[in-house]
Amino acid sequence: MYQAEGSVSSRRPGRSDAGSPYWRSFAVKGNAMLSVPSGRYRIIAEHGLEYERVIRDVEVGETAKVELHLRPWIRMRERGWWSGDMHVHRPVADVPLLLEAEDLNLGVVFTMWNRQNPYAGRALPREWIVRTGPSNWMTVTNAEDERGGGAWMLHGLREALGLEAAVAPGKPVTESWDPPGMDFVRKARGRKQGLFPWFDLEKPIWWEAPVMMALERPDSIGLLHNHYDQYGMYDNEAWGRKRDMAAFPGPRGFSDYSLQLIYRYWNLGWLVPPSAGSASGVLPNPVGYNRMYVKLQGAFSVNKWYEALKAGGVMVSNGPVLFFEPKVEGGRLRGSIEAVSRDDLERVELVANGTVIQGWKPAGKRFQGTFDLDAALYSWVAARCYANNDVTVRMAHTGPAPLPGRRDARADAAYYLEWVEELQRNPKTPEGTKAAELYRRAIEAYRQWK
Repeated sequence: MYQAEGSVSSRRPGRSDAGSPYWRSFAVKGNAMLSVPSGRYRIIAEHGLEYERVIRDVEVGETAKVELHLRPWIRMRERGWWSGDMHVHRPVADVPLLLEAEDLNLGVVFTMWNRQNPYAGRALPREWIVRTGPSNWMTVTNAEDERGGGAWMLHGLREALGLEAAVAPGKPVTESWDPPGMDFVRKARGRKQGLFPWFDLEKPIWWEAPVMMALERPDSIGLLHNHYDQYGMYDNEAWGRKRDMAAFPGPRGFSDYSLQLIYRYWNLGWLVPPSAGSASGVLPNPVGYNRMYVKLQGAFSVNKWYEALKAGGVMVSNGPVLFFEPKVEGGRLRGSIEAVSRDDLERVELVANGTVIQGWKPAGKRFQGTFDLDAALYSWVAARCYANNDVTVRMAHTGPAPLPGRRDARADAAYYLEWVEELQRNPKTPEGTKAAELYRRAIEAYRQWK
């Protein structure tokens, strides 16, 4: 038990640093008093990605008093970068404290999720952007359609979509494919005002992801998604398309597989910016564990944040951070790259056309380097870096910068053509259904690359 004014607690499955099968976490503003049996405990205190973690082992007898001081190792807002988590499943009432506790500027809270719809039968709130603190905001009229074909995230809806009617009572969401998710995306986009609703493709492994990419291109795609866990990796594809385990073994193989799927889309010229989300409240991640930083000029606003994201000024991270400035001058790709991490860096890499074109193995927590390459060889370039960690994958990745070169993307198109043809043979989508017609049109789109 603990007592504290303005606190949020949760008990979620996971692996703690102490090896316990469960871990208890709480966010608190001020002091906290806990009542526990005598014994030895490990306290881990965090204040989001930009602060040092404090780990303290405590021997508790009758009483024990512990003071913890957390200090920042970097301040991204001082460089113009503002953070956000595009996948939050926490109660709206808890979110203000959680955003402050995790030092997160924007939380996209999913109040509508398949059968869950607190607004059923009434209008959505007009004030869908809520300021929760001096540098913290949340949005609340957001919906997730997560069924057999995948998970499609819609931000800033003006009215509910009726997702709760798409899954039959007693039927698992994984077995529900009709109506296709594209129906809801198109219904929402038909009422688009400016940037909203925004369509985020939650992760690239879902069966219908290449259909969406071909026919209803998302505004962003989950690169650091909820399979990246603070104390481990969910290195399986859930009900998505399974990977080749020989080519992509283990947790790092899953991460590489997920990245390669996005790289293939970028190779096709679809430079959809990457996004990040923790799924806090469903999976054992703190709010903002997987987060994205967007570069802004001047003061923050939700609209400006999304506008800058759409323009490609984004970096996603669950540990280290990257500053990447590529320029094309006289046919050369030149620029600088800086990586900074709370933990020692493992490697820093430039990726273009889906392959690593230059890499470094820095010593320590900071790296600065330059590059000078032939820009005509590549159609896009991005930077990524990894922090040392033997439990999970902690990384940062920038969005893709377009380059003047070209890539023969026929192999990438053929990869997704085979994928959708396999999907077309799925007995859950017989001939004559809406989904079957969408698959046929997606197949035509990929065949044009031959």
